[in-house]
Amino acid sequence: MKKFLLASLLLASMSSFAATPQFNNLSKSDVEKVGNEFAVNFAHTTVAAPETDGLWGVEVGVIGGSTASPNLAKVVDSSGGNGKDFKTIYHAGIMARVHLPLDFFIEGTVLPKRTISDVKINSNSFALGWNVGRFAGLPLDLAIGANTSQGNVSFTQAATTNVPADSTISVKTRTTNLWVGISKTFLFFTPYAKVGTARTQADVKVDASSGTIYSYTSSQNESVTKNGGYLAFGANLQFTIIKLGFEVAQMNTVKSATGKLSIDF
Repeated sequence: MKKFLLASLLLASMSSFAATPQFNNLSKSDVEKVGNEFAVNFAHTTVAAPETDGLWGVEVGVIGGSTASPNLAKVVDSSGGNGKDFKTIYHAGIMARVHLPLDFFIEGTVLPKRTISDVKINSNSFALGWNVGRFAGLPLDLAIGANTSQGNVSFTQAATTNVPADSTISVKTRTTNLWVGISKTFLFFTPYAKVGTARTQADVKVDASSGTIYSYTSSQNESVTKNGGYLAFGANLQFTIIKLGFEVAQMNTVKSATGKLSIDF
């Protein structure tokens, strides 16, 4: 089963970047929008209903999905690259979820460092929640939670007008969410919804002997932050110990979709 999960992860993440991006002459607005899209792409999700069932429980599996990135596509186009390869970016990871006594639960995901089409990429995330509904004996699951994530993307870019030597571009992101969620199980089908707040942060850096990728500053490193809302809808299907899941979400106006295959016991 371990080999099966790793193979599924490979298939989900191998198309993360069809080509190498290109950044040049970026405005402050470009950095903010692209940084937000990358951060949302790496945001935490295990495609899990905010539920707990029994005293203990463990779920492990793989997730994979996509995030709309129209601003990244525009930036690549304006920088002299082919933006059509970046209208969508992809995410994947190994996920785990454990629910504990008193109806607490913890979640985590990880994508080990990989190199895809000369782009280096890795991510990890963690979440903690409490199912108040089950703890209080309510007729549905009502949970509160918080999660955080980190993602890293880096690639080598050929010399440009602004950067006279080959350089390494890196984008490091962080996201934080606070949310409230509800769910209800009907036989083997569990729909759910979550709503909350979102904060995304991104550091975009060019590592070169001289020059910059920005049009408004001589700095080689820029940090941007965006605060906004978070909304997600999903469902899980349980067949004995096999669980399938699908989730659509919007965070800071950026849309994403993620699927899951896991073992729940």
